[in-house]
Amino acid sequence: MLTIQTQVAITILHSIATSHESHSLGRLFSTNIVSELLKQLEMGKIIRLIPGKEKGKITSYELTRPSVNISLLDILEATGEHLNCNHPATEDFYLRYGNTAKKLGVVNHMTRLYLEEIKLNDL
Repeated sequence: MLTIQTQVAITILHSIATSHESHSLGRLFSTNIVSELLKQLEMGKIIRLIPGKEKGKITSYELTRPSVNISLLDILEATGEHLNCNHPATEDFYLRYGNTAKKLGVVNHMTRLYLEEIKLNDL
C-alpha cells in the first residue's frame, strides 16, 4: 500500500529523528534516491540542513518539528508519492505496520469501494 519511495522516506525520517543513519539505506537504495528524497523532504519543510553540515547526508539534517507532528499526509505531499490502493492490504502489510496498518487498511478498503462505484461511463 505504501510505495517503496514512501517507505524509504519514512526510514530516512526515522533515522534523522533518532540521529542514527540506517546502514540498510545505503545498501538497499542508491544514493541518488536517498539524495532526491532528502531534497524533497527539505523542500516540503519536514527536514532542514543543520548549519555547517554537508548536503545529501542523512546525518546532516534535523526534523523541523517533533516526529509526532509529522503525518503520513505530510510525507506523501512532500515526496509527491501516493497510496497504492489497487490491491487489498496484505497480511504482511499488517504485520509490518501494526496499528498504522489498521488505519491504512480502512483507508484502502474505503478507497477501493468508492473507486469501484466509478464506472467507465462516468469517466
